[in-house]
Amino acid sequence: MRAVEIRGLHYTYPDGTVALRGVNLEVEEGESVYLMGPNGSGKSTLLLHLNGLLLPQRGEVRVFGRDTREGVEEIRRRVGLVFQDPDDQLFMPTVFEDVAFGPLHLGLGEREVRRRVREALRAVGAEGLGRRSPHHLSYGEKKRVAIATILSMEPQLLVLDEPTLGLDPWARREFLSLLERLKRGRTLVMAGHDLELMELCDRALLLRRGRVEREVDPEAWGK
Repeated sequence: MRAVEIRGLHYTYPDGTVALRGVNLEVEEGESVYLMGPNGSGKSTLLLHLNGLLLPQRGEVRVFGRDTREGVEEIRRRVGLVFQDPDDQLFMPTVFEDVAFGPLHLGLGEREVRRRVREALRAVGAEGLGRRSPHHLSYGEKKRVAIATILSMEPQLLVLDEPTLGLDPWARREFLSLLERLKRGRTLVMAGHDLELMELCDRALLLRRGRVEREVDPEAWGK
């Protein structure tokens, strides 16, 4: 089964900004895909369609075979979306509570919630941050915790919008290593301008003016 299947996707914002113009995209299960292109090309808007935060005005988006207009709640359990700015994702008093928020709202028991939080924090190298306030973390730590809030939901598809944006060189290097680990055994869709991040992916697509202009070879692009 394809993880993502998009046909003729159009989207225009209320202010009249045309963001997507007939986008077609397929992502296989277990595949990692990178979306690149200039600012305003439609990358973030496209990502927001993958978990139903935005719905097609024309065209169709299917995630694991389900039309996003018909099964948003199920799709959001299967798709984890990490925003550009981690402060948009972190809002609880402690890191533990932020990472536990999703599993608790799935109705899981306390033991299972604690297990998921522990494993998610371990996966991103943030085991010691559980009692900290997310607002007192470094930017790189916030990025890690934001990913942990999604991993605790155990999504089948991980979607990340400019995950290395704003990181200093040391934090960025660590983050690239983290993402290389996270993509193993998962379907991953990312967007951004980071050529090294693109090279971690199986495929890369260039977007311009709301359209997929062409597919590019991640290994050959920067050479």
